Amino acid sequence: MKRLFSRLCGMALAATLLVSALPVSGARAAGIQVTLNDQPVAFSDAQPLMRDNRTFVPFRAIFESMGATVSWDDPSRTVTAKRGDRTVKLTIGRKACTVDRAGSDRSFSTDAAPFIEGGRTYVPVRFAAQALGAAVGWDNNTQTVLIVDTEKMMQTEFPNQFQAITAMTQFQNSVAPKAARSLSGAIGATLTYHTAMGDIPVVINGTITGAESLDAAQFTAKLQTDRSAIEQAIAVNEGANVIDENVDALLKKLQNLTVDGIVSRVDGKLYLKSDFLTEVGIAQGKWAMKSLDNTASLTAVKNGDAIDFVCAEAQKLTPTPGSSTAQVREVVRRLSDQSATTPIDGSGNYSLHFTADAYTSVDMKLIPNQSLTIIRTASPYDAETAPMTTLTTVQTKSGASISYERNASAYNAAVRIDLTNGAATTAPAVRPAS
Repeated sequence: MKRLFSRLCGMALAATLLVSALPVSGARAAGIQVTLNDQPVAFSDAQPLMRDNRTFVPFRAIFESMGATVSWDDPSRTVTAKRGDRTVKLTIGRKACTVDRAGSDRSFSTDAAPFIEGGRTYVPVRFAAQALGAAVGWDNNTQTVLIVDTEKMMQTEFPNQFQAITAMTQFQNSVAPKAARSLSGAIGATLTYHTAMGDIPVVINGTITGAESLDAAQFTAKLQTDRSAIEQAIAVNEGANVIDENVDALLKKLQNLTVDGIVSRVDGKLYLKSDFLTEVGIAQGKWAMKSLDNTASLTAVKNGDAIDFVCAEAQKLTPTPGSSTAQVREVVRRLSDQSATTPIDGSGNYSLHFTADAYTSVDMKLIPNQSLTIIRTASPYDAETAPMTTLTTVQTKSGASISYERNASAYNAAVRIDLTNGAATTAPAVRPAS
């Protein structure tokens, strides 16, 4: 019975609520290699090792190989690395760390804390390299950490070639919350299920309220679903007698649904909680979590340039040993002004088109002082197939509109959320309390 209900009502929701597996403890791994721009990094007196499925490296070797100046403060047990306008600080035994970029001090939480072993200080290599503007990957076949210095590549190989992305980031900064503010808006959705007896639309409407800061957005959505269309779909495909008391209880749960959520820019994760999630295996009262993987859009970058956005796009790669530098270079090229679809003429009206991966294209359009539109279109089959998903965000100074469309063989989904910024309020949580 729950299989039927999930097919009719929960397909789109369940696909976005897969909870990431927690890391398990691992032993020291011999033979781990590290490359920087496809060249091996030498470790003279202490080698990389693995703990809890995370690779750690001696801090001095990795930071100095990237051209940073490093120091150690014994009283606070803190490692500091400085390169250009970046200063990175990590403390032994603590997951909390800071990255200061051009005077913009931000706090982050790593998934693994630095430690001391054999008289050497080890730091998590992925965070350490990313904090200095690099893309980091892992090749399991060769047990190699692949690091490409994206920021340095932008500065040396593509100097002054990111006016469009920089202008878009600056607009994003101008509309970002300087202090916590309230959010309110409306949600509308139509799920059209393709059945043997024809298409059956299910209409969902609701409201959303919450708060937003630079670090997170927290919200509560109250949704009402027209259950008559679901009942019709069940009757057409399975027979009216299928709607027993168990199915009726599920329909009532969906008819008036509350969803609590947190979009954490600190953790890079989406957290959701709802009674409905018990239907996709989440325990009552528990939060579901999905990594956002640096996806979707320009985040609030306080110093207002292209570097963080380009680095985030490069990080989405699956790098190949010996070719990782060329792969990142292609990403950087696509995001440079060479990919602008309108002239970089100083007018401030910018349009940029690039392919994020083999299946996804992105179109971004800036109208100065008015709006920034980002459209991500994914076609995961072939060039002859209609786009499967389209995500459109339009940001203005007063709020934002988000539209999501998905075309699948079993159903189509169309969702729209309109949000309006409000007065100052209590800062949102960056992660669930429990």
